[in-house]
Amino acid sequence: MTPAVPLEIVTNREAELNHSVWIVCVLLLFILVIHPDAFASDKPERQGIWGSIDIGIGHIERSIDGTELDDDNFFLGFSVGYALNSRFLLGVEFSGWLFDAADYNYPERGGEGLSQVFVTTHYYPVQEGAWFVTIGGGYVSHWNNLPDETRRKSGFGFKIGMGYDVLLQDQWTFTPFLTYSAGDADNQEHEAITIGAGFNWY
Repeated sequence: MTPAVPLEIVTNREAELNHSVWIVCVLLLFILVIHPDAFASDKPERQGIWGSIDIGIGHIERSIDGTELDDDNFFLGFSVGYALNSRFLLGVEFSGWLFDAADYNYPERGGEGLSQVFVTTHYYPVQEGAWFVTIGGGYVSHWNNLPDETRRKSGFGFKIGMGYDVLLQDQWTFTPFLTYSAGDADNQEHEAITIGAGFNWY
């Protein structure tokens, strides 16, 4: 039988990992801000169907029936849509933050997160530029597997942020991003600042 790892050690490892991800993401974004053409001078041709996979870390502040919580949590998102023109992209985003990983062998032990299904837009202020502003909003869901809790609480939320496309090959880009999100799901309200990077295809 494999000995159990103390919860305190697991929690500390997760905190160290989250801290490291924050540092890497901030450094990448800083490099792009001070020298936006550091990685590539070419810009992707934005047309037709587009998609993205985003990974990052979010600092989330939550209020649940007067109880205040805040933590750094893993973020994962998928988007797909259509470029109306080279400056305006419209799509649907499926994303969220993981608060507590689920154990599929023992589901009663937990698993908790916050998910979003948003209509999202990317707007490029400069025709041939790589910087964009993103705005979105829609459905928010707080879910958990705890036996004495409501499995899913629903509500609405929104996001606003910015990103930068770094051309990798053909129509693929590496895209650092920073977003602010807020919303509510039943008795829970949240605000989140998320930083990360994604791979986009145009």
